Amino acid sequence: MEFMDSGPSWVSRLVEVLQPLSARADRLAATEPFSGLEWPELQFAAGLLNETMVDRGTRMTVQGRRSPRLWVILEGEALVSADARPLRVATTGDFVGLPSMLAGGPSPETTIALSSIRAFEAGPDQFRRLLARRMIRHRLTAAAKAKSGQPGGGPRP
Repeated sequence: MEFMDSGPSWVSRLVEVLQPLSARADRLAATEPFSGLEWPELQFAAGLLNETMVDRGTRMTVQGRRSPRLWVILEGEALVSADARPLRVATTGDFVGLPSMLAGGPSPETTIALSSIRAFEAGPDQFRRLLARRMIRHRLTAAAKAKSGQPGGGPRP
Protein backbone atom coordinates (compact mmCIF):
# COMPACT_ATOMS: atom_id res chain seq x y z
CA MET A 1 0.00 0.00 0.00
CA GLU A 2 3.00 2.33 0.02
CA PHE A 3 2.16 3.37 -3.55
CA MET A 4 -1.32 4.52 -2.54
CA ASP A 5 -0.05 6.34 0.56
CA SER A 6 2.50 8.37 -1.36
CA GLY A 7 -0.05 11.19 -1.77
CA PRO A 8 -0.36 13.58 -4.66
CA SER A 9 3.28 13.33 -5.73
CA TRP A 10 2.80 10.20 -7.86
CA VAL A 11 -0.40 11.65 -9.34
CA SER A 12 1.27 14.94 -10.27
CA ARG A 13 4.23 13.07 -11.75
CA LEU A 14 1.87 10.91 -13.83
CA VAL A 15 0.03 14.00 -15.09
CA GLU A 16 3.37 15.62 -15.91
CA VAL A 17 4.51 12.62 -17.94
CA LEU A 18 1.25 12.28 -19.83
CA GLN A 19 0.58 15.90 -20.72
CA PRO A 20 2.13 17.34 -23.84
CA LEU A 21 5.10 19.64 -23.49
CA SER A 22 3.19 22.34 -25.35
CA ALA A 23 0.49 22.44 -22.63
CA ARG A 24 3.17 22.87 -19.96
CA ALA A 25 4.83 25.61 -22.02
CA ASP A 26 1.48 27.39 -22.41
CA ARG A 27 0.95 27.37 -18.63
CA LEU A 28 4.47 28.67 -18.10
CA ALA A 29 3.91 31.42 -20.70
CA ALA A 30 1.00 32.68 -18.60
CA THR A 31 3.39 33.56 -15.76
CA GLU A 32 5.80 36.44 -15.39
CA PRO A 33 8.63 36.57 -16.35
CA PHE A 34 8.09 33.81 -18.91
CA SER A 35 5.34 35.62 -20.80
CA GLY A 36 6.56 36.86 -24.15
CA LEU A 37 9.53 34.49 -24.35
CA GLU A 38 10.11 32.83 -27.69
CA TRP A 39 8.60 29.37 -28.06
CA PRO A 40 11.92 27.44 -28.02
CA GLU A 41 12.83 29.07 -24.68
CA LEU A 42 9.42 28.23 -23.22
CA GLN A 43 9.65 24.63 -24.37
CA PHE A 44 13.14 24.35 -22.91
CA ALA A 45 11.99 25.66 -19.52
CA ALA A 46 8.79 23.58 -19.54
CA GLY A 47 10.78 20.44 -20.28
CA LEU A 48 13.22 21.20 -17.48
CA LEU A 49 10.82 22.14 -14.68
CA ASN A 50 8.98 19.51 -12.66
CA GLU A 51 5.33 19.93 -11.79
CA THR A 52 4.72 19.24 -8.12
CA MET A 53 2.27 19.68 -5.26
CA VAL A 54 3.22 21.46 -2.04
CA ASP A 55 1.13 20.63 1.03
CA ARG A 56 -0.57 23.34 3.05
CA GLY A 57 1.68 24.44 5.91
CA THR A 58 4.94 23.52 4.15
CA ARG A 59 7.80 25.96 4.66
CA MET A 60 9.01 26.58 1.13
CA THR A 61 11.76 29.00 2.19
CA VAL A 62 13.18 29.92 5.56
CA GLN A 63 14.70 33.34 6.14
CA GLY A 64 18.45 33.04 6.67
CA ARG A 65 18.70 29.58 5.06
CA ARG A 66 19.58 28.82 1.47
CA SER A 67 16.54 27.88 -0.59
CA PRO A 68 16.85 24.39 -2.07
CA ARG A 69 14.36 25.06 -4.88
CA LEU A 70 12.69 27.59 -7.10
CA TRP A 71 8.92 27.31 -7.39
CA VAL A 72 6.61 28.97 -9.91
CA ILE A 73 3.14 28.90 -8.37
CA LEU A 74 0.44 27.67 -10.76
CA GLU A 75 -2.38 27.37 -8.20
CA GLY A 76 -2.59 28.17 -4.51
CA GLU A 77 -1.24 30.75 -2.09
CA ALA A 78 1.74 31.18 0.20
CA LEU A 79 2.46 33.71 2.93
CA VAL A 80 5.76 35.56 2.49
CA SER A 81 7.24 37.15 5.61
CA ALA A 82 10.52 38.61 6.80
CA ASP A 83 11.59 39.29 10.36
CA ALA A 84 8.31 37.70 11.54
CA ARG A 85 6.28 40.35 9.63
CA PRO A 86 3.92 39.40 6.80
CA LEU A 87 4.96 41.03 3.52
CA ARG A 88 2.58 39.66 0.91
CA VAL A 89 0.71 36.61 -0.33
CA ALA A 90 2.35 34.83 -3.26
CA THR A 91 -0.16 33.41 -5.70
CA THR A 92 -0.50 32.22 -9.30
CA GLY A 93 2.50 33.23 -11.37
CA ASP A 94 4.67 34.22 -8.41
CA PHE A 95 8.12 32.81 -7.77
CA VAL A 96 9.24 31.41 -4.42
CA GLY A 97 12.93 30.99 -3.65
CA LEU A 98 14.18 33.13 -6.54
CA PRO A 99 16.42 35.59 -4.61
CA SER A 100 18.21 32.80 -2.75
CA MET A 101 18.65 30.65 -5.85
CA LEU A 102 20.03 33.58 -7.87
CA ALA A 103 22.44 34.75 -5.17
CA GLY A 104 23.32 31.26 -3.99
CA GLY A 105 22.90 32.53 -0.43
CA PRO A 106 20.36 32.68 2.35
CA SER A 107 16.73 33.49 1.67
CA PRO A 108 15.62 37.00 2.63
CA GLU A 109 12.13 35.64 3.37
CA THR A 110 10.18 32.81 4.94
CA THR A 111 7.43 31.41 2.73
CA ILE A 112 4.72 29.07 4.03
CA ALA A 113 2.04 27.44 1.88
CA LEU A 114 -1.36 28.77 2.97
CA SER A 115 -3.13 26.19 0.80
CA SER A 116 -2.14 23.23 -1.30
CA ILE A 117 0.00 24.59 -4.10
CA ARG A 118 0.52 23.24 -7.58
CA ALA A 119 3.79 24.58 -8.95
CA PHE A 120 6.62 24.12 -11.37
CA GLU A 121 9.84 23.56 -9.46
CA ALA A 122 13.54 23.56 -10.22
CA GLY A 123 16.32 22.18 -8.06
CA PRO A 124 19.88 23.56 -8.19
CA ASP A 125 20.93 21.67 -11.34
CA GLN A 126 17.77 22.58 -13.22
CA PHE A 127 18.09 26.19 -12.10
CA ARG A 128 21.69 26.37 -13.39
CA ARG A 129 20.49 25.04 -16.73
CA LEU A 130 17.76 27.71 -16.84
CA LEU A 131 20.33 30.42 -16.09
CA ALA A 132 22.52 29.15 -18.93
CA ARG A 133 19.86 30.49 -21.33
CA ARG A 134 20.53 34.21 -21.70
CA MET A 135 16.90 35.33 -22.14
CA ILE A 136 15.64 33.24 -19.24
CA ARG A 137 18.50 34.46 -17.01
CA HIS A 138 17.69 38.06 -17.94
CA ARG A 139 13.99 37.59 -17.15
CA LEU A 140 14.62 35.85 -13.81
CA THR A 141 17.14 38.48 -12.74
CA ALA A 142 14.75 41.29 -13.70
CA ALA A 143 11.89 39.58 -11.82
CA ALA A 144 13.98 39.31 -8.66
CA LYS A 145 14.99 42.99 -8.86
CA ALA A 146 11.41 44.10 -9.53
CA LYS A 147 10.07 42.07 -6.60
CA SER A 148 12.65 43.47 -4.18
CA GLY A 149 11.91 47.01 -5.37
CA GLN A 150 8.17 46.80 -4.73
CA PRO A 151 6.73 48.09 -1.46
CA GLY A 152 6.67 45.00 0.72
CA GLY A 153 8.30 43.08 -2.11
CA GLY A 154 11.44 42.15 -0.29
CA PRO A 155 13.30 42.52 2.96
CA ARG A 156 14.14 45.94 4.19
CA PRO A 157 17.74 46.84 5.07
